[in-house]
Amino acid sequence: SSDLQMVDVCAEYDDLSETQSVFEINELATLAELQPLWLELLAKTPRPAFCQTFDWLQLYWDHFGDRHRLRAFCCERAGKISGLTVLVEQATHGRRELTLPSVGFETLGPLGADSTWSWLAMGTLLRSELTRKHVLDLRGIADPRDRTRTALDAVGLPVRSQPWTATTVVRFDEDFTAFWSRAASPLRSLIAIGEQRLAALGSTNFVRFRPQATDRTPPQFPDELYQDCLNIALNDEKQLTRADSVLNAPERHLFLRDLLPWAWQHAAADLCLLLVGSRPVAFRFHTLAFGHLQTVWTGVDAEFRQLPLATLLLHRTLRDSSQRGDVELNLGPTHPDVTRDWNASQLPLRRIVAGAFVWIWIYADD
Repeated sequence: SSDLQMVDVCAEYDDLSETQSVFEINELATLAELQPLWLELLAKTPRPAFCQTFDWLQLYWDHFGDRHRLRAFCCERAGKISGLTVLVEQATHGRRELTLPSVGFETLGPLGADSTWSWLAMGTLLRSELTRKHVLDLRGIADPRDRTRTALDAVGLPVRSQPWTATTVVRFDEDFTAFWSRAASPLRSLIAIGEQRLAALGSTNFVRFRPQATDRTPPQFPDELYQDCLNIALNDEKQLTRADSVLNAPERHLFLRDLLPWAWQHAAADLCLLLVGSRPVAFRFHTLAFGHLQTVWTGVDAEFRQLPLATLLLHRTLRDSSQRGDVELNLGPTHPDVTRDWNASQLPLRRIVAGAFVWIWIYADD
């Protein structure tokens, strides 16, 4: 099967050497000048996300740029740039590592409609550079047909690939009534009973903030919204004890603290709150690009642990998104039961390592 995939990729791109042109950019200011092209490529990218925007990269660079070298590759085909892939290089574990910019489960993946062609072109360029002490390590990359690994393999790079994680994606291909009718029966019952118990507490409300930019001024972020989310998260001691809690990862939390107002300023923030009276008790923070929502941070107030607040808020969020005409909501890594109950789909992500003796690194890193 792997050999057949390689034959397929090589046949599809057999004119690569004659038509390719790859140039590298190492300065953020130079990339900034290409923003119109960046937006054009992002619009053609499958499942575009805010973490694939130049705006996100700019914030990422403010937090992590001092330890990285920027290496962005523009791939030109038939005289036109058809792909842009941003990599960062850093020293780690006694070697040089090229990887995709990433914070938590947000990864700035390749831009453009055809990332396979980009990896073929970039692999050809990097082939002589990658050695035992210099590897390409792609973590959390969507490669459902295994074409990224096959493309790198096809240009002569030693490659190893392994499952990384999977995210749950809810698409809004139909009206919400039809969607909800196909959700798992126990989930529908849980929502019905949970809403009754929530109503017994008094007045409740679902509020969604999705700021829009104007021609003259960017939307202004109300500082108290971040504090509301933080207060909810800090009230859940059980969540705080988990090693993967955002608040237990200082660098990630500092980035997150700035990401909400940053995305707000760029009209790419989506914040959902569930309130009891005037008190926020649950929240979902997403980023937004071309109708695609990416879950970044969620929390529920542990004082109301007797209620399925997270489920109730997600239900209201999905219903509202369907009415707004959103394309899909990526819930991030979840239990397989969540995918099944919400009649969603799982998007597998992989870790792909290329370079000499890659089998040493792919298992010894973590």
